[in-house]
Amino acid sequence: MTTPPDGAAGRPGNSSRSVRFRTEIGLTRPEPSDRSDAGEPVEHWDALVVGGGIAGLTAAWELARAGLRPLLVEARGYTGGLVAAGAIAGVRMDLGAEGFAVRGDAVISMAEALGLEVIGPDGGGARLFLPPRPDEPEPPPSADDPARGWRLHRFVRNAVLGIPAHPLADDVVALIGPAAAERAARDAHLGDIGTRPGDPADLASFVRARMGDAVLDRLVGPIVAGIHSSDPAALAADTVIPGLRAATARLGSLQAAVAEALERRRARGRKADATIAGGLSRLTDALRTAIEDAGGHVLTRTGAQWLRPTDKAGETGGESADTPGTRPAWDAAIAPTRRGATPSDEPVPVGPVRIVRTPRVVLACSAPAARRLLDGAGCTGAGPSIPSIPVGAPIARFMLVARVPDLEGAPVGSGLLVADAGADSDCPVGAKALSHLSVKWPWIGADLTALHGPDAHALRLSYGRPGRPRPDVDLDLALADARILTGVRIDPADVIDSALVRWDGTLPPATPEHRERVRRLRSRVAELPGLALTGAWVAGTGIAAVVEDARRQAVIASVCGTSSLPVTAAPTHHKERP
Repeated sequence: MTTPPDGAAGRPGNSSRSVRFRTEIGLTRPEPSDRSDAGEPVEHWDALVVGGGIAGLTAAWELARAGLRPLLVEARGYTGGLVAAGAIAGVRMDLGAEGFAVRGDAVISMAEALGLEVIGPDGGGARLFLPPRPDEPEPPPSADDPARGWRLHRFVRNAVLGIPAHPLADDVVALIGPAAAERAARDAHLGDIGTRPGDPADLASFVRARMGDAVLDRLVGPIVAGIHSSDPAALAADTVIPGLRAATARLGSLQAAVAEALERRRARGRKADATIAGGLSRLTDALRTAIEDAGGHVLTRTGAQWLRPTDKAGETGGESADTPGTRPAWDAAIAPTRRGATPSDEPVPVGPVRIVRTPRVVLACSAPAARRLLDGAGCTGAGPSIPSIPVGAPIARFMLVARVPDLEGAPVGSGLLVADAGADSDCPVGAKALSHLSVKWPWIGADLTALHGPDAHALRLSYGRPGRPRPDVDLDLALADARILTGVRIDPADVIDSALVRWDGTLPPATPEHRERVRRLRSRVAELPGLALTGAWVAGTGIAAVVEDARRQAVIASVCGTSSLPVTAAPTHHKERP
């Protein structure tokens, strides 16, 4: 699980404060109605969800929709995971994920059921910041050109993740050159190359085989880096764009598969990406409220310590000995937690355990926590183990609010992505992306105008690439990068507020090998009635993938039979003051 940022670094002369995520909830213990094998009092719940990120919140909501009372426990001090918000210059803004790729109906239908509005970005579209093409003459060094020949280009109009539906279109040729466009167009005559069983399944190999290096490096790579913080070579194509390889095999070309996907999107009247009106964090807030309104409960700073079948169930998950025809129950120990040694470490238990008994458990936690719990459940010992999950790229986001009249014309539209030309490249900026938040999301611009006047603008610069050191970011670097990327000078005296938000310990991409190991593990989990496994490390990164998977797994858990175990009255709760 990605850890929340601990604070936001301000600058001398501007407002400075820490952005903290703390929503601690304590529950009074209900009267025990049962005892565990060791004699501890037991609390009964219809379902237990471990993990309070977007996956856990989604699963608990889906269980509550099925008429069940779930208990959700989150070991960290807030819910939402990478979906988090804080106040910058007095305006609420998303500090983690700010939107989602429109893929399927899982996120949109959930948002509609919660009474939320799904909207697309404003600003006239995004840009790519690219170096000169290899077939172009290299511009001479010039002090008047701090961009060193790098230039902004509009995104290709008809494309999916940068893969063009029409490789010979003018906008594609402008970005990759005539020769590279001709190479990409030969995709129409390559048959089943890249889709055969023995062909590499990573996105880079697939795109390169079908359309060549230029499409991969100048179109797909920057977008993948911006969305997934990953190299396309480390991403399973079937995870990032489900069904694209199969459609390519069926239609005979990648460009035809992209065109088909675009036509489906247009038929539904949807943009490629979207968010929730007011910010993506409104979604996680609404999920938590809906869970608690339905009789479920959410506990933060509370972690699951172990999980095991009760003594009323057989080792293979047979019927309850006490009540024939019912499914066995699970016992789980939960305990208060504190932060680990670093924000990215797993939280540490610090208090006595409480025993929760339930017929349904959804594990929506990190891979290390899931490993511990599944071992106790008897899942991984005799079957596939949880694959090791290396730490992903450390991400830093510099939030900047400044009074800059020249930004009123939205010189970069809604924002831009910077091509990765390699660690030893002469890229003139350290940032990998810039979002013009006050243009991209109109409510931010409106709130800033109300508080600070019409010339106040919000920018977000993102740093951190796979395989690179933890980025060292400060206001001076952010202002220098913003000047090159937008063409507008922002002086330190113009800054109203700034904040540096770090997300260490992010998930790495889902490689084809990881995808296969997860498939085998889930097959083993599926043998245990009432137990389900979800989360970004299982489902793949991206809000759409995680939500779709969490909803599916919650449904599986909810219909895994019924239980005659009693359900206690909901305990009372209170919120601790920060």
